[in-house]
Amino acid sequence: MSEKQVRVRYAPSPTGMQHIGGIRTALFNYFFARSKGGSFILRIEDTDQTRFHEDALRDIYETFSWLGIEPDESPDHGGDFGPYVQSQRLERYQKYAEELIASGRAYRDYTSAQRGDQGAAPYAFEGRNLSPEDLQRYKDAGVQPVVRLLVPQEGKTEFDDLVLGRIKRKNKDLPPDPILLKSDGFPTYHLANVVDDHQMEITHVLRAQEWVPSTPIHLLIYDAFGWEPPRFAHLPMVMGKDGAKLSKRHGATSVIEFRRQGYLAEAVMNYVTLLGWSYDDSREFFSCRDLEQLFAIEKINKAPAVFDYRKLDWFNGQYLRELSPDRLVDELLPWLQAEGWATTPATEADRDRLLALIPLIQERLKLLQDVVPLTRFLYQEVDTWEADALTPKKASAREALEWLDQAWAVVEKEGFEDQEKLDEAFRKAADAAGTKVGNLLMPLRVALTGGTVSPPLVGSLRELGLERARKRLAGARTVLEAALS
Repeated sequence: MSEKQVRVRYAPSPTGMQHIGGIRTALFNYFFARSKGGSFILRIEDTDQTRFHEDALRDIYETFSWLGIEPDESPDHGGDFGPYVQSQRLERYQKYAEELIASGRAYRDYTSAQRGDQGAAPYAFEGRNLSPEDLQRYKDAGVQPVVRLLVPQEGKTEFDDLVLGRIKRKNKDLPPDPILLKSDGFPTYHLANVVDDHQMEITHVLRAQEWVPSTPIHLLIYDAFGWEPPRFAHLPMVMGKDGAKLSKRHGATSVIEFRRQGYLAEAVMNYVTLLGWSYDDSREFFSCRDLEQLFAIEKINKAPAVFDYRKLDWFNGQYLRELSPDRLVDELLPWLQAEGWATTPATEADRDRLLALIPLIQERLKLLQDVVPLTRFLYQEVDTWEADALTPKKASAREALEWLDQAWAVVEKEGFEDQEKLDEAFRKAADAAGTKVGNLLMPLRVALTGGTVSPPLVGSLRELGLERARKRLAGARTVLEAALS
């Protein structure tokens, strides 16, 4: 193949929300194009109108916007270079189908009307050689034919895959004469895909391995037109940890679900790009700019990639810790607004209050949504407690009450401005009580925050203030005292 400027495309179907596997394909294409100084094209493959969803189409654009990926020829440009929407290009596909019929490489099949366009039973070439009488009978009955590719039954079709190596298929083992144009005039994936890739001058097709069986069909169509095919790279599958293809039963798989749970776009982009690709044996963190420069097809793995939700959480936590306080406030405010703890739009007071909490919570965030349980005790009153929650494991309610009083006595004596001084006082009090610091502080933590998981106790006290702290302490003491009676 002659050397050309790299042109690749991502061609989603708006039939469902963008999922991890699809976005991985988009990212691989995008970074490959950028690494070669080429073009990245977005094409909407919406020829299956029965499954088309407007929400799914909107999700494609919103996902690209969230990830910060901008196609080089986007649906906003208009003209002959966009929008690349297949349902708006039907005349092109119909014209090219007629060309294949005229050259003897495709034919009209009237028998599929009795079977449905796809047919429940395997196609047995019934429509290849209809007699003139049969053809006339179908036409007189107003039957709309499909157009099928004439697949040779001898020989083989082979190609060099940039990931998988040499792939060969006997023509007789390919799907028999696949449909190119349906009876409603809409093309199938096979025809539309090849025509569009040719007209858009696509040089490389990076797509999931599930499309390997279709590639020989596409190569036969290229050959029928006399067109030069692109290079193919079929990407490894994305699996769950159980070895099965990633699906909803493993957890969230659509990008919008990860957004709703509070993942950062840059963390998702970084982690997903490492599903089946690696720069070396050690480096894990890459910015978008890094990947635009370093991505190489040669470093794509053949083996399936395993999606590890815990690893993604870890990635996200690492990225959250690197955010500036102002950026983190911007990311967290929508979660507080959803709870009604900040106004919409947020006021300076809302921002300042959250900004003061950043040093307390940033190290504890794995997801943006974690801000809600971590700060609830400051935005909502805590006025109910359970004695069991206030009592450490293997301890009694009486011990919990004693430790609560002892810990609070340290606070009253030392104050909470000097973190190191207060920590040392807590250690001494725990030693005197014959217990661990964690046991000593747990009743106080639950009393003040309502839960065992919270920001650092001293900082929490500082934000809560003595008056609110004393009120909660009294309420928790009442609960423990009642448990003694």
